[in-house]
Amino acid sequence: MASKNLLMVCYYFPPLTDVGCKRSVAFARYLKKDGWNPYVVSVKNPDRHYCSLGTDSPPDGVPVAYTYSLVNPIRFFGRANGLLDRFLGLFNRRVERNYFYELLCIPDFFVGWVPLTILKAVKLIRAHKIETIYVSCSPFSASLIGVACRLITGKRLVLDFRDPFGLTVEGFKISRLKEKIDAFFMKLFFRHTDLLIVTTDEVRREYAAQFPEFSEKVVTVHNGFDATHLATHRPEKFPRFTVIYTGQFYYKFNASLNMYADNFFAALARLKQEEAISSETFQFLFYGSEKEAIQGYAVQYGVEDLVVVSDRVSYEEVLQVMRRSHLQLLRIMKLMLSTKLFEGIPLNIPFLATIPKGEAEEIIRRYSPASYLITEDSPEQIKGAIEDAMARYAEGPLPDNHVAEFMECFSRENLTRKLMQYLVPDGS
Repeated sequence: MASKNLLMVCYYFPPLTDVGCKRSVAFARYLKKDGWNPYVVSVKNPDRHYCSLGTDSPPDGVPVAYTYSLVNPIRFFGRANGLLDRFLGLFNRRVERNYFYELLCIPDFFVGWVPLTILKAVKLIRAHKIETIYVSCSPFSASLIGVACRLITGKRLVLDFRDPFGLTVEGFKISRLKEKIDAFFMKLFFRHTDLLIVTTDEVRREYAAQFPEFSEKVVTVHNGFDATHLATHRPEKFPRFTVIYTGQFYYKFNASLNMYADNFFAALARLKQEEAISSETFQFLFYGSEKEAIQGYAVQYGVEDLVVVSDRVSYEEVLQVMRRSHLQLLRIMKLMLSTKLFEGIPLNIPFLATIPKGEAEEIIRRYSPASYLITEDSPEQIKGAIEDAMARYAEGPLPDNHVAEFMECFSRENLTRKLMQYLVPDGS
């Protein structure tokens, strides 16, 4: 029988509270419950620019070893790029992108974590007779840790990409040089990993198309929702009609990705002008780190009285607010399935989804019959969806999501069982 001793390399792990923690934490918890012995290695001094440090604890019975990042270069290279931009401004030139990031932070900002973590990981592998190394990415520099550990110890390597890396995707703002660098590292990762796990079938197909020689190494284990967070009762909705959004709003991304931040606020402005909504009847709740940007859009479109902006709050708090909301605004980039998708359906909230056609659209159509799908983003369509939802809610509750069916496919525990099949060699 194959060993159930497993090393998990996870930059994002408690006490960090970022969304990147949730997948690995759930896997560790349910692996332990099923008789596995996961040992985690994480970072003691994460980059505060990208991470949120809280008081969360690792799952019970899961030992965690913390290593140090030798350097967190994001702020330094950000300032260096600002100085370069000022200098070029003297000659009426501007810096289009941060080449310090692209050329010196390879494959990403978190390379300072790699050296000491390799040493710690190899020590853990040998001390606990570990047979499989699981690496959670991003950051994708963690893959370098996995590759190094495999080369040193010969153990099985499984990479888990929560986001795509090394793919050529239309609309993503990336230089040709950076594109080539990422593709080089992706081939390196493919050559030395036994299996690459991705979170959507769309991404799996894209890797198979762009790296056909490695297509058999790519499998899908979706994100999901932990049944421990399911509501035991249906809470009362907010008195005002409420649309909620949590996390990154993707307001900086390019139009070819169908990510128009303006359209939602333009729709609110039109509804307000037509007196269909007011601050007494409607609110848009935003929770996340992009407060200033969201407030800026609200002021620009004259809807600041309708928009309530808050910092990040605890996961339990935000789930409670979501349950009381009438619609969850969903914005998803191409090839990605946001964790918000896997929260809204089991929490029984209809979506106002301004998303590209694809896998997310299919999941919503199957499990959330009351949701509004807008695959060709426009203010008028968003306005119409909000008007219709308000009218339907005035008559009574909207049809429920198919929660039981959804959880059968996407509960964290069931997805961990699927993961287990990939952690051991075939036939073990």
